[in-house]
Amino acid sequence: MKNLWRHGLALLGLLLSLTTWAGEPPKSVRIAIVAFTQGGVPVFGGIPGRVIEDGWLAQQLAQRGISLDWVALPHAGAGPQINEGFSNDSLDFAVRGDLPSVIAGAGNVPGKLVVPGGSGNNVYLVVPANSSARSIQDLKGKRLALHRGRPWEFAFSNFLVSQELQLSDFKIANLNPQVGAAAVSAGKVDAAVLLNEAYALEDKGVARILWSTKQGADDWRLVSDLWATDRFVEQHADLTQLVATAWVKAAWWISQEQNRDAYYKLSSRAGVAESVLRRDDQDDPVAWQARWAPKSDAQLKAHYQALARYALDNRLIRTPYDIGPDLATGFTRQALSDLQLTHYWPSLDAQLSQH
Repeated sequence: MKNLWRHGLALLGLLLSLTTWAGEPPKSVRIAIVAFTQGGVPVFGGIPGRVIEDGWLAQQLAQRGISLDWVALPHAGAGPQINEGFSNDSLDFAVRGDLPSVIAGAGNVPGKLVVPGGSGNNVYLVVPANSSARSIQDLKGKRLALHRGRPWEFAFSNFLVSQELQLSDFKIANLNPQVGAAAVSAGKVDAAVLLNEAYALEDKGVARILWSTKQGADDWRLVSDLWATDRFVEQHADLTQLVATAWVKAAWWISQEQNRDAYYKLSSRAGVAESVLRRDDQDDPVAWQARWAPKSDAQLKAHYQALARYALDNRLIRTPYDIGPDLATGFTRQALSDLQLTHYWPSLDAQLSQH
């Protein structure tokens, strides 16, 4: 009986120590994002750049004795590094594209979507400046640079379907955008799927934009969301809320027309010329304010369901994936409420009224 009592006390002590450990604040909050390095120092644009510039999140964490650490990732191989960081708890948050997120989720990488991205970034199909191609049909059977498994693949594949084509109609060279841009510039490939660096190639006179998502459906764009590890969300909901609020606050600031020029100057520090950023947004069918609205749960589920089906059909994943259990967008709703932005983005009115 005494031994049973001692074992019971030992178990109780262990449970109490684990509870205390789970509630202890971390020494730092680590957020990973793809970044441009200038002079050996990473430079961040977009929402992360604004979060850093604003300073509110760093201040709030400092008041709690916690540092804010930004982890810069290279453009090539960022997805696997995020997956590894989430699996071994060396990261707490990461900005990750939608298709890599599906691949990670189907591979049982732990993570929760905390703040949805806005309408997303445009994707471009470019050809060499001297190419005779005038439509995607002219490229059928030719060599095309496309980095497989990255967010822009889904956007481009949707375009192909709309033209009654598929990836197998082309000779795909699996190249990241930087290498793909160089290849199309040198005429080593007949076309390349790129991001806004397409405008830089046009400026140099080495390539021409044949098509972009500005000519497609709004949900074809490259979408990146803010994800957090399961462990961090479960153990530090208060800190997760701080990060989510800072993210939504930054999106709100950028979405205001009077801050647009300041946003371009901020983001141009991250390695993309301001003129390229402006043309990337020029003639965009989605209004500026609406571009920065976090997606609703209904939009997220529809988008990720289509994406997961595509990934499974194209053998990018082996098992089906459902985004539902990984949605932790209650933090976004709370941020909108705390910031008094519940009616700022009309696309979210229906969802917010339900909560």
